Amino acid sequence: MSPLRISDFLHLTTELDLTLKVYFTTPTQTLPIGVVRFLPTEVVLLPTKKPLTLKELQLKLAPIAPTTTLSLMSNDTLQPLFGIKISPPKLLLK
Repeated sequence: MSPLRISDFLHLTTELDLTLKVYFTTPTQTLPIGVVRFLPTEVVLLPTKKPLTLKELQLKLAPIAPTTTLSLMSNDTLQPLFGIKISPPKLLLK
């Protein structure tokens, strides 16, 4: 299974409600995504107290190279993202 690329994420979320709040989910917790860090080969999403909306995240990712992969930094561990799940009012990244 390949990590989620920006082009995949933007394509998958094109027709979704832009007010969905973005979260990352693990088997034990759900973390709000609020910070986006741009590295040379990937984009790293960081948890915060207040989540970004889907629209805010799409606007941040749109100018980045479409083949760039998405990862999440949690507990000082970088984890690649592999997909999304819609659970209104949340968009869950996995």
